[in-house]
Amino acid sequence: MRLAGRERLGFYSLPIPEAERIRRFLKFPDKPCCALDPCVGDGAAFAEITSDKKVLRYGVELDVGRAEKARAKEIDVIHGNCFDVQCPVESFSLIYLNPPYDFEISEEKSQRMEKLFLEHVYRWLKPGGILVLVVPAKRVADCTVLLSRHFRDIRVYRLREPESVRYGQVAVFGVRRTRQERDRLRDAEIIQAQLWLASIEREVEKLSSLPLEPDHLYAAPPGAPCVWFTAGFP
Repeated sequence: MRLAGRERLGFYSLPIPEAERIRRFLKFPDKPCCALDPCVGDGAAFAEITSDKKVLRYGVELDVGRAEKARAKEIDVIHGNCFDVQCPVESFSLIYLNPPYDFEISEEKSQRMEKLFLEHVYRWLKPGGILVLVVPAKRVADCTVLLSRHFRDIRVYRLREPESVRYGQVAVFGVRRTRQERDRLRDAEIIQAQLWLASIEREVEKLSSLPLEPDHLYAAPPGAPCVWFTAGFP
């Protein structure tokens, strides 16, 4: 099946109560900042997570009907395939990523979509910018190398709404490291983070569920409006 078809079939929207709890973990700056949802769907969850008048919202959505619904929520949406979208690096203060839960299959290899999406979009996040990644717990292990090297202050919470429990979802919060922070990382720190992240699937029942009141605040840095463009779409 083509990648576009798999993206459409693998979309699962985040329940709004989960989005409301995620929002409480985020502190937005007094100046404007930009936020991105690369799989924005109808925009309902993203609009809740970024409910601040100074947040400029951007999204990508493959399905035309969902894209129109997201635009109605004041989200600047590109209708197309996220992997055809090009964007200057370090453009966004926040990326909320709830990717399709499926495989990308080619003649050469098969990879999880969660990993592919994260690899494609994380460079668009500013140093100090916030990543909120919603994936099944068993897929966190696929992202351990990238998360351990490029993100700090990582916290993982078990989601608890019925639909979230059905798919075994967790919310991963992290702050993108600066180049200097990456250069100072010791191998032992990377290995420790990778082992912990790889254990999430086995230890998911021991994770704290996403609380009503946050036990940590993630402050998004300010930033100018994003300028992006696509290849292959009108």
